[in-house]
Amino acid sequence: MAVLASWKCDGVPRDGKQYPNQNPAGKHEPYENYGADCVMCGLPKDEIVGSKKSVVAPVAIAAMGAIILAALGGGYLLLPKACPEGKQKINDVCVAITPPPTPPTSAPSSSPVIPTSSPTPAISPASTVTLYRTLAEVSNVPELTVRYGGSTSFAPLRAPGIVAKIQQGHPRFLLTYTEPTPPEKPGSGSGIRMLIDGQLSVAQSSRPLKDDEFDRAKTRGFALEQVPVAIDGIAIYTNRQVSVSSLTLAQLKNIFTGEITNWKEFGGTDLPIVPVSRDPKDGGTPEYFEDKVMAKEAFAALVQKAYARDTTAALGRVASTPGGIGYATASEVCNQSTVKTLAIAKKTGQIPIAACNGQQVNKVDFAKNKDAYPITRRLFVIIRRDGKLDEQAGVAYTNLLLSEEGQQLVEQAGLLPFRVR
Repeated sequence: MAVLASWKCDGVPRDGKQYPNQNPAGKHEPYENYGADCVMCGLPKDEIVGSKKSVVAPVAIAAMGAIILAALGGGYLLLPKACPEGKQKINDVCVAITPPPTPPTSAPSSSPVIPTSSPTPAISPASTVTLYRTLAEVSNVPELTVRYGGSTSFAPLRAPGIVAKIQQGHPRFLLTYTEPTPPEKPGSGSGIRMLIDGQLSVAQSSRPLKDDEFDRAKTRGFALEQVPVAIDGIAIYTNRQVSVSSLTLAQLKNIFTGEITNWKEFGGTDLPIVPVSRDPKDGGTPEYFEDKVMAKEAFAALVQKAYARDTTAALGRVASTPGGIGYATASEVCNQSTVKTLAIAKKTGQIPIAACNGQQVNKVDFAKNKDAYPITRRLFVIIRRDGKLDEQAGVAYTNLLLSEEGQQLVEQAGLLPFRVR
């Protein structure tokens, strides 16, 4: 039986040139390959180990002769152990690969074809989202460090206890939260950009993808897919000195556009209103708030001059500012004792609904189709469909969260499970 020789790629072409199809570009940890292209960056084997047309050196001929002599003489020569057919070695682990598809003989399918940046085959044969019962049952989970990040609304799902539970079922699927480089701030937008740029394997978003994000990914030779995994409500919170207990969506809009500036106009004490927000360019939550609550009107100049870096900073500022008001995902607000939450009515005359029941998220009213809490949205995992390890990691993370056990973790984190049990 012929032995398939392995070769290692570190992302650096031997001729020193740059290759536009390399993704991600640049040096990376050496990976052992058995195919024609590096599974990590897509560089062809020829650019790493030399042209296939190169003349075999005498030393190589002598080495091959030694192998033959050893085999004929009954001796042993240590060779790298090849993976079974249909698998490829990654970090000394044999991972199943998908062979190139057979050209169709019938009429072409109407399904869109996802372009790839190189002829590298898909790593995972199960590249579709699948529903499982337990975390441990989820298949095709790669054994590697997975850099992920994005929406601050996912912070409860990044808690050490949640991550540890996932890793109990898959100890070598190492989730590593990664923030953008300052001065860029964490959020859905920055997470999606980092995914497109190859800085993350998985992005988390509290808003749907935009057309320009789909387009940017397409120009780089891959597609993006958004998969909802949870439902979240946005809680409105104030400094504890504010005496007002409820607002309508229209009143909320008037506060953040700067049209109303004192709590006494809502029946409260004579206290200036100090609205606090994150920058919509950074986060999916402020972008959703600006789009749905403020009807795409801009935040007041006072708000724009002092955007908070993240939810933690916004909560701290409101807690320390008499008259302060802010908003954030309910799972990050309900357990806070330094601020208080307001009930919200969709319009005047309707009963205001609270986002929190004590320190618990009001999941009952989040899930209603009628008379529901008026500010809810879906949370998405964004998958990079590049046919490589990032795609496999994204599909695996999605399948883990959508498993029955994963949806229990979603609920434990204070979010509403997306799957109906």
